[in-house]
Amino acid sequence: MSDPQVVTHHDGSLVRRLVRSAVMWVLPILALTAVALTWFYRSSTYRIFDEPLESAITSLIATSQASPDDKGNWAVDLSSEPIDPRYQRALSGRYWLIGNLDETGEIKVLQASRSMAGETLTLPVTDAATILKSPGDELRSVANGPDRDSNEQLRVIARSVILPGMENTPVVMIAAADVSAANQAIKRFAALASLLLLFLSGGLIFGVLSQVRLGLKPLFDLTNEVANVRQGRSERVDGQYPSEIAPLADELNTLIGHNSDVVERARTHVANLAHALKTPIAVLLNEAETSKSQLSDVVTRQSEEMRRQVDHHLRRARAAARGQVIGVSTPVDEVVMSLVRTLERIYRNKDIDFDVDILDGLRFRGEKRDLEEMIGNLLDNACKWTKSEVSIGTHISTSDDSDFVIFVADNGPGVDPSNYEEALKRGARLDEATPGTGFGLAIVDDLAKAYKGALQLSRAKTGGLKVTLELPRTVND
Repeated sequence: MSDPQVVTHHDGSLVRRLVRSAVMWVLPILALTAVALTWFYRSSTYRIFDEPLESAITSLIATSQASPDDKGNWAVDLSSEPIDPRYQRALSGRYWLIGNLDETGEIKVLQASRSMAGETLTLPVTDAATILKSPGDELRSVANGPDRDSNEQLRVIARSVILPGMENTPVVMIAAADVSAANQAIKRFAALASLLLLFLSGGLIFGVLSQVRLGLKPLFDLTNEVANVRQGRSERVDGQYPSEIAPLADELNTLIGHNSDVVERARTHVANLAHALKTPIAVLLNEAETSKSQLSDVVTRQSEEMRRQVDHHLRRARAAARGQVIGVSTPVDEVVMSLVRTLERIYRNKDIDFDVDILDGLRFRGEKRDLEEMIGNLLDNACKWTKSEVSIGTHISTSDDSDFVIFVADNGPGVDPSNYEEALKRGARLDEATPGTGFGLAIVDDLAKAYKGALQLSRAKTGGLKVTLELPRTVND
């Protein structure tokens, strides 16, 4: 059983929407922060890394002297070499050299540090062209180191200069160092920064989630209060709410009060209508009883039928009005046990054995008088037809856990399945020998439908009739 109108949920919950919107700007900003920090750290690392190389170039320029040899070739002599001891150790990872650069990027060595171990360097062709075109400018480049076995990668600072006496023949002075240690430091920083920002992202998302849930807690509380009213655990929405939500709670209480007023007015109108109709019918019956003619018999029969129909439809109208009341619930076990005790006295001559199995704490979400009338009709019908025993029990509905199922079964003659539909019709009596009006099951069916429930007939295990009734229940938290 479900409500005929259900509000469609769009775009998930409000919490997820707020958290998702926060994540959509938090994560990109943190990612950009990680990239920016890594870039700044890389720039700072390379700047510190380049300072000794720049000092070495300056020292080479200051101490270099050009002189021709006996064959007319130019040679470069140094009055002093850069003082870093790593330049004196072969393949140490720190190198300097002076030489002639050709267009292919290969350098013909004129002077070199001992760490070069007799090797030379080759620059990228594009960088070589740039150096040759711009004498005096420093260029930062990369090159493979002289240590071929270790696949050494060097960061290079090169400057093309013209020494005194060499006229238009420039030489290239280069200082280089193994950059792998600096690159490893940059990678470690990038990984650490990413990890820390990842933890920061998690913390921010958790903080946003906590803040959103804390901010929306009054709405959650209001939802629970409305559910309590609907389930009959409370008559109105209670609690202290922020100024933004308090008007909504007040409007809900006003709506609940208005609903109760409308239902009460409907009950009053139904009672007035019942009084207005029953009085003329009673007059017709009294007048018909004073005459002993064929016409009076017809008037009596039709008036009785009118009375039954009026009672039936007025009862149904009252049930429909009560079915719309919010915040009403009835304990099932109290109603059942009261009816069983009453029927035991009424049918004491039949010595009926009542087997009662009602769930503890089960509450019907509706008016007590309606539950009494539904169960009372079913039990009375079962007592009329049973041979010796009547069973009544309850369980939670398997199709909708907000409903419960109550069944009444007997071991009487039962009803043929082909007659189930006929048995639910108003005024239908399958056995005229048994006292009754034929409205019992029809009344129960109408009342159940007023509460959006259902009634079903089937054969009991004991051979009699089993009537199953599904009704809404109050769900306890």
